[in-house]
Amino acid sequence: MGDYPQEEVSRGITSPKMLVMGVGSSGVQAISAMLQLNPDMNAVLIDTDTKVLEAVDNSRAIHVGGTVTRGLSSGGDVELGRQSIEKDSSNIRKSLRQVDLLVIVAGLGGGTASGAVPVITRIAREAGALVLCMVGMPFAFEGKKVKAVADEALKRIRTHADAIIRISNERLMERADVDLPVELAFARSREVMLNGIFALWRMLARTGVCGLDFACIHTMLRNCDGFCHFACADGSGENRAKTVAESLVKHRLLNKGKLLEAAEGAIVGFTGGHDLKLSEVEEVMAAVQEKLPDDVWLNFGIVVDPAFEGRMSVILLAAEQWKEPLVDSASRQLGFSFNRRKVSEQGELQLEAAGKGEFTYMDPTIHNNQDLDVPTYIRRDIKLPR
Repeated sequence: MGDYPQEEVSRGITSPKMLVMGVGSSGVQAISAMLQLNPDMNAVLIDTDTKVLEAVDNSRAIHVGGTVTRGLSSGGDVELGRQSIEKDSSNIRKSLRQVDLLVIVAGLGGGTASGAVPVITRIAREAGALVLCMVGMPFAFEGKKVKAVADEALKRIRTHADAIIRISNERLMERADVDLPVELAFARSREVMLNGIFALWRMLARTGVCGLDFACIHTMLRNCDGFCHFACADGSGENRAKTVAESLVKHRLLNKGKLLEAAEGAIVGFTGGHDLKLSEVEEVMAAVQEKLPDDVWLNFGIVVDPAFEGRMSVILLAAEQWKEPLVDSASRQLGFSFNRRKVSEQGELQLEAAGKGEFTYMDPTIHNNQDLDVPTYIRRDIKLPR
């Protein structure tokens, strides 16, 4: 697992506020490992299985579905996972108070995460938070049924999430890895998730010397139309820039760089010590831009951290598509002003989503997996012309 300095993210985030949420056994295990590296990170852990939550801090654990599964796992039943989170949705809403960016980490294919994450994304969207889901997709040996469950959950998650990063476990492995122990194979998937979360946290927690801030991430997530691709690379020594550049453009999760060739939006975030050189940034950016289309929306940022003396870390987020969001809810703008691509000359009626006032944290009226307390035009992402 990567080397993360204890103080690197412990200095806190006053504004904006990011919450990391591990859902289901895989998500809980991944975030538990993250909290061992930095216990001060803002995170919560959610599961139906009390045994999974026994090993984590009680103040961070949210046990759901006590009356549904009676403290056991959902047994691969997606409907039980959905019912469990619906029954305890008030606890989820409380954890999302004043959260600007929610990062959900989960492994799809089982019952709890596949049923619960779509509901959580809906609740988070209603609360006005940006929602980024980082989900692990099943190995092929787990079977067609598990894959079908994961694919169906992915469709439901996309309804409310701003962006989804799919971590393909199959893509992380190569033929040379066939003799890799199963435990290490799953650990590799969790490590990739942790690398991404820590890199995002650094970009939000630190004031960079150049460019990248929460507004850029907000723009990326709101316009990426569903799916993002992700890669993270580290390097040290004299040739660290070359090492990072080659790792990024040949990353397994970017299909050896092929996914960059059609990307319509990208963010590149650098973290380095005071010895980070402009020439090194130029070398990495040149390698990435060589793969990207000429008209891509591109932004980058640099964070200087003394803990990274002698090494550098780079995160790359690439959007498959770039589209104007269907609904620009005032509650989800977070006080930022963005320059958006103009996709239509027709004016739009500017309607604001009214809050629920004193009823904000009460359980919603749910029918057919929809919150009827939310206006129809918002639930269905309908643009209203003037």
